[in-house]
Formats: sequence, C-alpha cells, structure tokens
Amino acid sequence: MSQRLYTTVLIVPTGVGASIGGYAGDALPVARAIAQISDRLITHPNVLNGAQLYWSLPNALYVEGYGLDQFAAGNWGLRPVHQNRVGLVLDQGI
Repeated sequence: MSQRLYTTVLIVPTGVGASIGGYAGDALPVARAIAQISDRLITHPNVLNGAQLYWSLPNALYVEGYGLDQFAAGNWGLRPVHQNRVGLVLDQGI
C-alpha cells in the first residue's frame, strides 16, 4: 500500500487585506512555514513572487490562477515538472 502525500493548498487573494499577505510575495513566510510541514504545497504567484522577489520551494507546485481554479474544482490534476522556462520582456520605458 503506497502512502499518499500530505498536500496543502495555500491561497492568499489580493485586495482583501489578508493579514498574512496577498500582494507581491509578502505571504512568503507563511508559505515557507507550511512547506516545512507538508509533503507538497500548491500555491499561486501572489504568494511566492513579486517584482523583485522569487523564492523557489522544492516541494511547491506553483500554479497560475486559472489552473488553480480548475484543480480546486476537480477538473484538472497537477503533477510536478522540472522544465520551467523563464521569459524576460523589456520595454522601451526602461
């Protein structure tokens, strides 16, 4: 019998005045604490990143809003990938 992973979903919405964050990565301390007690943490961009900040957690699945909605509704499954791509867009205003 295989043991299931203890999975936690952390959602911190923006614009509601959440005391643990909800703007540009300021919920990162909470995410790090939860990641320490979970086998897998599923979260979204507002929790882990901001304009000057990105903190990768080895046991976190970083899911954008629509994907997180579909997962929570039971329409999609998630699986870890290690083929992340990063894009950089610079505009003339810099």
